[in-house]
Amino acid sequence: MLFALPDVIYGFDLFIKAPNLGITSIAANTDEAEVRVADLVLVKDAVGYVKDTIRRHRPDLVGFSCMTFQYPTAVRLAKVVKEVDRSIKVVFGGYHPTLTYQEPQPDCIDFIVRGEGEQTFHELILALKGKMRIEDVKGLSFKSEGDDFRHNEARPLLNLDTLKIPARDARLLKGFHACGRPLDVVETSRGCTLGCRYCCIQSMYGRSFRTYRIDRVVDDIYDAARHGAKSILFVDDNINLDNKRFRRICEAIIEHGLNHLHYCIQASVYGLSEPGIVQIMAKAGFKVVFLGIESMIHTNLSFLSPRKSNLYTSDTTFKVVRELREQGIIILGGFVLGNPEDSAAEFWHHLEQARRLKVDLPIFFLSTPYPGTELREELKNLGLITNADDYSRYTCFEANIRTKNLSSEDIDELEWRLYHEWYKTFGWFLWNNIKKHYPIYTIRTILKTYPKHLLNTLGLGAKFKPYSVVKR
Repeated sequence: MLFALPDVIYGFDLFIKAPNLGITSIAANTDEAEVRVADLVLVKDAVGYVKDTIRRHRPDLVGFSCMTFQYPTAVRLAKVVKEVDRSIKVVFGGYHPTLTYQEPQPDCIDFIVRGEGEQTFHELILALKGKMRIEDVKGLSFKSEGDDFRHNEARPLLNLDTLKIPARDARLLKGFHACGRPLDVVETSRGCTLGCRYCCIQSMYGRSFRTYRIDRVVDDIYDAARHGAKSILFVDDNINLDNKRFRRICEAIIEHGLNHLHYCIQASVYGLSEPGIVQIMAKAGFKVVFLGIESMIHTNLSFLSPRKSNLYTSDTTFKVVRELREQGIIILGGFVLGNPEDSAAEFWHHLEQARRLKVDLPIFFLSTPYPGTELREELKNLGLITNADDYSRYTCFEANIRTKNLSSEDIDELEWRLYHEWYKTFGWFLWNNIKKHYPIYTIRTILKTYPKHLLNTLGLGAKFKPYSVVKR
């Protein structure tokens, strides 16, 4: 039984509830056992659901996949599993367990799958069945004598051509959506070679970029559509790292008549600056781009991503955003604030730039010192980390650092004020493409959220940051 965690950032869950791809891929590539998966983002009472599911299915092994801010919840639910049945073995996997496997582990964890999980989990099942030695399972950490963990050698990166299409039939829960349209996720590649300081992908995969065959990508989209999807979220780390290939994916979508679906991606400014790429995306049915703008200040961009700072300028960002807007593609513009030299002026500068760009929604990320990143080491050396180990706050929307000019409290206050200023008038609504593609859902969301915002404006409510509250 594999669980994805219920923790989501308030604001994101208003627009999208997406399934976890990793656990369905593991289910598809495990032949020695029946594997069921559940995305707890769809349930209101995660503890109650986990208890009921364990009692109903009586699994021998339970797994949790988690990111850093979800880790405390994963530990809590693992303890719930042990309370129901102490004999059940618990395995953790995903980014955070992979990057922190050498740290002390709570008693409720028996195994850690490090890195890609498909082959390691399959071999763990074989080992539990006595068909191979646990010590020979590459990429596995396991509890040995005295509750100390033993760490087997790392597993080499997988050949993606060997992986089966995710087992969507293994899901116990349904109801994923993007702006009200049934949603599924598809992966066309893994890894990224850009080496941004804030990103932990290189600690997971190294600086690598591996791809699935395009016919396999098409088959995966067909399978998602057969399971009811009308929108597809590509969850690649950097899908347009190879734009020739990305163009071929768009062409294949059109050739196979799959451009009636709505597609969402995350992309870099540089990747979308190639002439003609935005236009073919629009023809293929791409409706939403999370655009990693990161910083409109060159020195900050150089700090966050030295390589990107050599590939494009702020003028490139304006050009790419203009082309996306001309094609009617929704832009979620991501900015990273709270860099070492930042003062309040840099925060307000990026609000003004978001308005000038006319992104549909700005997302003001706060610089976060994730384990396994160059950023963590850099900020640690500068003495700027204010919260090193309460991972529940590692959401990118709560300050865990200070700058040379701002305290953590200053940063939290500034982020709230940015969102407050953005939403306090309906100016942003006039140029917004979200209402064009999803008018009814947009109106419903505004009616749901604006009463709280109005109370804040009148000084009658608690401070409300649209993207900073974690729902668990």
